[in-house]
Amino acid sequence: MSSHKSITAHLLDHPDTAEMYKQATQCRFLELAGQGRLPKESLSQWLSQDRLYAQAYCRFIGGLISRVQLPISSATEASRTTPFRILLMLQTAMVGVTTELQFFEKTAVEYQLDLAAMEGGQEFEANKVTKACIDLFDSFTVEGGKGRSLLQGLVMLWALEKVYLDAWTFAKQQAAAAAAEALDGGALRNRFIPNWAGNQFRAFVGQIQECLDAYASEIEADDVDQAAMDAWREMLILEEGFWPRVQ
Repeated sequence: MSSHKSITAHLLDHPDTAEMYKQATQCRFLELAGQGRLPKESLSQWLSQDRLYAQAYCRFIGGLISRVQLPISSATEASRTTPFRILLMLQTAMVGVTTELQFFEKTAVEYQLDLAAMEGGQEFEANKVTKACIDLFDSFTVEGGKGRSLLQGLVMLWALEKVYLDAWTFAKQQAAAAAAEALDGGALRNRFIPNWAGNQFRAFVGQIQECLDAYASEIEADDVDQAAMDAWREMLILEEGFWPRVQ
């Protein structure tokens, strides 16, 4: 990585992962979602898994908070440091995900969505990809996170939120071909897409990016680029697989 290029720019511009990023942010599921052609059953099944993902995300954020080491200095000086900025950002993330879980429940009631839906009427549980995401998040907890660094966690946090923002922005852009009567009753069009492609969420993603870039620039280690790239790839693979395969 060149000395003037941020770690996030390095990852976003890397040719080895350009196609992976496209696959994670542009797919048939998102096209149908933006066009109002995603059946309520399909949306319910995906939301059910996304809710489990969000629950595990809470533990992930807790694990990252446990890795932040505030400097031993006066309160005024400490509040200006990168670790303190990261701590504030993670606090925002925790508030955001708990609000999101309540948003899921409220919207599910409003649009009669089933948050325990499984394809084929199977007993509700995390599917294979969701389980892999949960395991990844739990690898950062106090019990299971000895081999995980704050840098890796920040890269993954930024990656998953950046992918989510760009994916639902892509879905929003499909509105020109939208069906007059949305198959999901309008839940995506009226509630979910405005929430996930809105300015407030975009600002939060920007906050994570600023914290990650600042933190990475302050680390004195030879393997920063490689560690970040490994975490970036790992997250892109999971995020691409999280979107259901639809026709």
